[in-house]
Amino acid sequence: MIYRPLGNTGKEISAIGIGCMRFYPEEYKKGPEKPAEILLRARELGINYFDTAPYYCDDHSEDIVGYAISQMKEKPYVSTKCGLGMAKTADEAYAWVEKSLRRLKMDKITVYNLWCIKTMEEYREMIRPGGMYDGILRAKEEGLIEHICCSVHIDGKGLAEIVADGRVESVTLGYNALNFAYRREGIEACYDAGLGVVIMNPLAGGLLPQHPDKFGFIRNSPEETIVQASLRFLLGQREITAALPGPANIAELEECVSAVENVQEVTRERLAALSKQLTRELDTLCTGCAYCDSCPEGIPVPEFMEAYNMHLLQEEPDALLNRLKWQWNLQPELAAKCTRCGVCEKLCTQKLPIINRLAEIVGLI
Repeated sequence: MIYRPLGNTGKEISAIGIGCMRFYPEEYKKGPEKPAEILLRARELGINYFDTAPYYCDDHSEDIVGYAISQMKEKPYVSTKCGLGMAKTADEAYAWVEKSLRRLKMDKITVYNLWCIKTMEEYREMIRPGGMYDGILRAKEEGLIEHICCSVHIDGKGLAEIVADGRVESVTLGYNALNFAYRREGIEACYDAGLGVVIMNPLAGGLLPQHPDKFGFIRNSPEETIVQASLRFLLGQREITAALPGPANIAELEECVSAVENVQEVTRERLAALSKQLTRELDTLCTGCAYCDSCPEGIPVPEFMEAYNMHLLQEEPDALLNRLKWQWNLQPELAAKCTRCGVCEKLCTQKLPIINRLAEIVGLI
């Protein structure tokens, strides 16, 4: 296993971490034992960074992680989270820290994230006096948290502003071979500020390995699997500390871990070449730049377009609808709020027919 500094936190974490959100429901609903086997094996393989959150796996994830940790001699670093949907005040956020500690069976949480920042307005609400951040800061001052970090779904400019604010020590964000061309600004801002950069959704929610014929251009050699190629693509970039795949079984875990072998530097020239290839080969897929996220009706357009990718690749209505439900926790009916004003299409860097796609989603209901 490769270990890298998590920014300036003083921690060194494994280049492959574990995103604890994709365990099988038929297993975790019976108890934590079966999914915990994946985490125990991960620790044997040298993985020392587990990322969880309330509500993952129907709110079972923290309990699964806590059960696994109770079986370990060498404890991992653990990341969990609190968002505005959970806590508006300092006291509410502090209560969530205490709840996570109980479920994780830990005395101290390594990394506690301001969760799912999508806009600067949300970030400012989190850090207002008496708000969520103050409760998390209190928990840190009392020794219940080691490092305050954040998990973001925001554009590069917004992320750079959060970094400059100086309140967080590491950032977790979605970045992969499908959307990298539009996320580099934020990645570089984090790196330049000395922050750790942890990558969630490194396999585009399973989209990359499910369609090896479409994404074969990211391979360095024919022998690589798309999982290996996707993770090596990330780990070869100097700005990235670790990637968080979400294996649902031990075979998937071991394939992910094998990616740390033969990691090669990803140069700016290769990034530029891959960006051109992405444009040529997959010009109808949404790349997730999120510039369209300005709907006057409040429709989360980037999430809907990301889910529409599943329709383009699989041509099965259930694939799109399941993506909205399980990846984004969204109801397809939201798309019906579209007034066809055209704001999103004017902002789209790829000039995709967003309005028609939203209407098509409504037609699938």
